[in-house]
Amino acid sequence: MIFLTYALRRRLLPALTMLVVLSALFGASRAAAGPPYVTDDPEPTDYRHWEIYTGFQYANDRGSGVSVSLPFAEFNYGAMPNVQVSLTMALDDNISNVTHRYDLGDTEIAVKTRFVQESQDRPQISFYPSVEIPSVAGAHAVTYLPLWLQKSSGPWTAFGGGGLYLNAGPRMRDYAFVGGALERALSPGTTIGAELFHQGAEAIGASDTTAANVGMIAQVGKYHAILISFGRALHGDDAFSAYASYEFALGPAAGRK
Repeated sequence: MIFLTYALRRRLLPALTMLVVLSALFGASRAAAGPPYVTDDPEPTDYRHWEIYTGFQYANDRGSGVSVSLPFAEFNYGAMPNVQVSLTMALDDNISNVTHRYDLGDTEIAVKTRFVQESQDRPQISFYPSVEIPSVAGAHAVTYLPLWLQKSSGPWTAFGGGGLYLNAGPRMRDYAFVGGALERALSPGTTIGAELFHQGAEAIGASDTTAANVGMIAQVGKYHAILISFGRALHGDDAFSAYASYEFALGPAAGRK
């Protein structure tokens, strides 16, 4: 815990401070964030509600080749007020210069807990730890320990944060992620936005990555939405990435947050 506190201060505090300063320019209101961006948000799924996403993700890495998750499925459930449990699974297609493999990818289990509510003077804040369980025998699980913040006013929402990946596999290393995003609502449930994020090298000898994405959420009816994003690396190996998914929301009073 002492190591985690020190690392968060050293690696993430400047970026989180910038996000809070940006957020302070806005007043308080409520908006959805998170998917389709790499940067996450602190807002949990409403109590006793479901958010289900299915779609594909694509990444073209100049170092290791092309990877596609098709399909992936993400299930978010509001298990308690301010608490969300999540499960993500995917079928992955990995194409390099010498191999081609399509099989079950890693499974991610996560719990998001919002412990600070948004007000006129402060952002909402959540802790969203996750464990990525490998599908390959003998591989090591990866634990992610992030904090996420969000502040909104009218049609504008700023969110972001970051954390540490604990990656104990052979020739792997622990690394940090930090990112921020700005999103604008065009109509109820429909938004456009952009993000900038930086991720450390996850393996010995690998490169860190800085990238930017633009995205859109299009509301389709009361319970459905289409989410898309795409972007390029500004630094590092990832040349191009894309995301597209369909969201279905349901619950006692189903609908987007």
